Amino acid sequence: MQQKYYYHEHLADYAKLKAKGLMSRGELYGNPNDFSKFSSKPFLIEVLPRLDLKPDARILELGCGTGPIACFLAQLGYRVHGIDIIPDAIDKAKAIAAEQCLDIQYEVLDVCQLSRQGKPYHLIIDSYCSQSMVTNSDRDAMFSGIKSRLAKDGYFLMSCCVFEPDREDPETRIIDNATGKVYTRFDQDALWNNDTETCYSLFHPDPFRPGVGPEDYEGTICVNDVWYIHQRCYRTPENLRLELERHGFTVLEQSGEVTDNAICVHQGTGFANF
Repeated sequence: MQQKYYYHEHLADYAKLKAKGLMSRGELYGNPNDFSKFSSKPFLIEVLPRLDLKPDARILELGCGTGPIACFLAQLGYRVHGIDIIPDAIDKAKAIAAEQCLDIQYEVLDVCQLSRQGKPYHLIIDSYCSQSMVTNSDRDAMFSGIKSRLAKDGYFLMSCCVFEPDREDPETRIIDNATGKVYTRFDQDALWNNDTETCYSLFHPDPFRPGVGPEDYEGTICVNDVWYIHQRCYRTPENLRLELERHGFTVLEQSGEVTDNAICVHQGTGFANF
């Protein structure tokens, strides 16, 4: 059975993190203070006081990694459940929570397989997780699960990267000789499909699993004898809003250019004074 495309990048990153003894994934990309100064922290600091949350509200974090956001929320007194698909990430998150004497529930779980049953959450947080869900079926499954588990008066906070025109080179067209499919160049060595707002990155062998190749993952494509894999879904802010509305959410606020931060609730919920 093929593995999901989004395992490729994250399995490799957390294996590197473990080997190097680092605390969080951002440290691999040049941010040595990533655990204490995670990228969505300013957004959460600004928004959380404005939400109608009880001190012991139940919060679900999608793609929690090693737990910087979960720890931040637990320190504020919230009951936090963090999920991630990578066991190495969850193992590290549990160890860090124990060191900090924080009671956080962690679980190895794919965000596309979130159970529709169970206690609702007063707040669900996506901090740069959903952008790795690329196909329509995966995004449908993810948003359906979120909607099912969000309390009727709950909030869904979303931080993700959006499409940046400067990263695409529309003049450089790559035509697949086998299929005739046309892509454009993106970030120098990646491919861009404007129809689906999908970025395909070069497939790199995982040094920690040398026997695993591109054929072992769902979603890889071979374009002119070069292998690529789904990497990101970069919606425009407008298309992201439309997608959220299509899945039954109302977007109360949406801000940002490179990064899009959205505050969402169930459609039909009265938040006139927000």
